[in-house]
Amino acid sequence: MQVDRLVDTKRIMLVGYSVLLVLTARWAFAADERLSLILYCGLLLPFFVLMRWPNAPVLLMASFTATLAGKAIYAATVNPLAGPDEIHYYEQVTTFEKLSQFMPYAIEQIQSGWMNISAYPVFGLMYMPFYKWLELDDPLAIILFNTVLLILIVNSSYRLNDSRFAYALPDPDNSRQPFMIISVIGLMLSPSLMYMSSLFAKDITCVWLGLLGALLLLQKRWLLFLIVILYATGLRDYAVIYTLCFYFLYTQRIRTAVCVMLAAAGLLFMQIGPLGIINAVMLSIFLFISPNPMNFSNWEPELLLRTLEAVFMGIVLMISVYQAIVYKETRKFYLMAALLIFTYACALVLVGYVTITGRELDYGVGTIGDNMVRKKLPVLPLLYTIAAYAMVWCRKIFILKHRKIQSLEAEQSRELKQLVAAPKPSGGATAPAWHERLAGGKGSDGHAGTRTT
Repeated sequence: MQVDRLVDTKRIMLVGYSVLLVLTARWAFAADERLSLILYCGLLLPFFVLMRWPNAPVLLMASFTATLAGKAIYAATVNPLAGPDEIHYYEQVTTFEKLSQFMPYAIEQIQSGWMNISAYPVFGLMYMPFYKWLELDDPLAIILFNTVLLILIVNSSYRLNDSRFAYALPDPDNSRQPFMIISVIGLMLSPSLMYMSSLFAKDITCVWLGLLGALLLLQKRWLLFLIVILYATGLRDYAVIYTLCFYFLYTQRIRTAVCVMLAAAGLLFMQIGPLGIINAVMLSIFLFISPNPMNFSNWEPELLLRTLEAVFMGIVLMISVYQAIVYKETRKFYLMAALLIFTYACALVLVGYVTITGRELDYGVGTIGDNMVRKKLPVLPLLYTIAAYAMVWCRKIFILKHRKIQSLEAEQSRELKQLVAAPKPSGGATAPAWHERLAGGKGSDGHAGTRTT
């Protein structure tokens, strides 16, 4: 009862603080826009603290500080209007002086082209109230908007893992907390999320809507889920795919996931043929290792952090494959993760095929569409969940091996003392028990997990 009351109090404080920030922001930004951006990024700390997180305050504060530092670096070095989409989104800010002018335009665009709707007015429904309420015109202001969404992404992922993650952990009592902490800190420090949240783009919003849709679906809040998924589909046609990926992951519906994967692969095969399946397999791997570390141009300062993230994810992929082969307890999770990633890859390949053929370009092996580094973002929470799972299993295996070595050393020392103290027998002495254990004989212990090789 006290815990529930504390949660309710924190929730009320969070809502109250958020309202206070919004009410004071208008006057603060009117005085000095860029200075207020810096100030309000710092004022997000109480907003962050009032949310529900794993019990690791020092690590969380360090990761939050590192996130803000990374955001500051990207804000100073990255143009938020880096591409044509970003420019078009920002043009709506400069074209419409008031929100009352934009809303009729957006509604008209949605009503007239709902079968093939543009993402520009749809995304405008999210950021235009922010810009027009605060009377902003600096494109850098989108960083504050996206930083709030970034925090919500990490928190939504944590809430899903905390309440719904039921896959086998090596030691549930001692491994669950590290698993949560690793997944949260990984997302907080993700260079991809930091970079994309520094652009005037819809990608961060898409990630959050996917997680939010999964949460609403798990909570059986059907009406809100329908609203969210319709809006998310207006931003990305395949939003329902990655939303259902999160849903299947946390409900452990492997059979349903297999059916959806087979349907996606079948559709891909009918549209493209075997080449589509090959590209989907390649893209499933590329989702981990993008930007490609083998491309030397990706090691330039602008891409360095994201390339290091790709190297880390490549290592995670190799560890995951090894663990799935050796430890049968992990196979259910890794099988589900593989199904979901391949399903999402099929959707991306199909979208890429439509884009490439629409531009009358050649399609071949490895041709998987444009800007796939950006389009991996919706499943980045899944990738970091895989990373946390793999690292927790590695940690447990290391601890158990270390304990086994310590136990054998202690037994060796004890038996050596007994041999020294005891009189020598006339016949051949029996080998100490630890000899057999070190040799793998009778009485030797297995290590963490159940090996099948």
